[in-house]
Amino acid sequence: MARRQQRRRPAFRLPRGATPDTTREDAAVEAGARRLAAVHDARSLESLVHDLRQLRDEADRHASDQPSPDALRAYRRASRELTEAERALALIGRQS
Repeated sequence: MARRQQRRRPAFRLPRGATPDTTREDAAVEAGARRLAAVHDARSLESLVHDLRQLRDEADRHASDQPSPDALRAYRRASRELTEAERALALIGRQS
């Protein structure tokens, strides 16, 4: 008995010219930034941003050297935390 060949489904792609809806992600980053801004002052946020940049760069190197779902997850988490901290620093800068 011959095995049935599986049909591959085409990958989902947005229509040409359409942009993905990132409202939820933006709102989550904004909420995280507000939490950080409420807890930290400008100096500690600058230090946090510096540390998170190093963490993101290290996660990037690790994901490049040894690609895996865990390494990609660690990179994305570090990148998101850095984005939140940078946005919190910008929020504090606007308030001053």
